[in-house]
Amino acid sequence: MGYKKVCFNCRRSFNQGTDFTQMSEKECPVCREMMVHVSHRFRPPKHREIEKWKVAKYLIENGMNYHHVYDKIYSVDGIVCLQGYVNYPENMREAKEFVKKYKGQLDFLNR
Repeated sequence: MGYKKVCFNCRRSFNQGTDFTQMSEKECPVCREMMVHVSHRFRPPKHREIEKWKVAKYLIENGMNYHHVYDKIYSVDGIVCLQGYVNYPENMREAKEFVKKYKGQLDFLNR
């Protein structure tokens, strides 16, 4: 279970592994475009599922790099509680709603 490098130009993904010293910007070995580093939770669509690739690109461009997103975040006695994973959307309409609803969560968790 490692991270992935994704090329949206040729719609391919490559496993990165877990050696964090080797995580650098890399060119796609097929088309030579720069690839994007994403979480191990990213499940690439099939090559022919162009709309799903567009959704994934939109999510990543908006900071949603397939890390865990939670249904609820609340605090109890100063302890942050995370409840219920949210599934990533598969169509553009849901993706836009998803970004609007959960983008602030990433800022909160990355403080």
